Amino acid sequence: MTFDSIEGYMAQMPATILSRLGLGSPSNLVPGIDLSTYEPTERVVIVHLDNFGLLEVVLHKPQFLLKEARQILTLDTPDGFAANVIDELIHGTQQDGFHLFSYVMGQGKSAVLVDREEQRETAGTATFRPADSDMRTYIETAKLLNRSDLLYIHFLDFDTLYKEHTNRPPLELAQKLLHRTDRWLLGFYKQARSNTLFLILGNQGQRDYGLKYEGKYQNWAPANVPICLVIFKPSGE
Repeated sequence: MTFDSIEGYMAQMPATILSRLGLGSPSNLVPGIDLSTYEPTERVVIVHLDNFGLLEVVLHKPQFLLKEARQILTLDTPDGFAANVIDELIHGTQQDGFHLFSYVMGQGKSAVLVDREEQRETAGTATFRPADSDMRTYIETAKLLNRSDLLYIHFLDFDTLYKEHTNRPPLELAQKLLHRTDRWLLGFYKQARSNTLFLILGNQGQRDYGLKYEGKYQNWAPANVPICLVIFKPSGE
């Protein structure tokens, strides 16, 4: 694992995304996290994984994510559950005055969301594609990947697994599910055009596995906060 760890706030993500798309931010947004070390970005793909945090990364070791991630953002927030993470992703702290996806559309760029039908209103003026399962989300994403400037997709099988097992799913089931999703993400990476920025966003993990941490990973043990793994596909790949 060779990525750097950056501490920030979930409310910084809207401005961070706008900056990578080459768009200015409204003055009332919290300033974004500096990701200027990457080449200019042509499109941003946000992959939201429920119940996915630092502990899950360390425990299950998803191969593609660990190989390609260059930075990991730990994103402090008053509430790390999915509903609030989505609210802060869309609005920052401006709950009534800013909508990320509608703003991107208003700046002449395209934005598409793939999520469950009940999240349709989340899209604002952006295009919404309903998906009733993670498999359908995967299929829709494969169709849309290189056709929008900002693409948000939401995988919920992790949340379903935790609910079915009262927040303590068998480790082998959780690992199998994460590795399946990791393979899907590898496929997206291969399919994506150059200069695509992937933001793998996880709201807080749900379980302290009692692991022993050493070296720089000691700081990860209590960090049950949203995270974002940053993966960039550069020119020539």
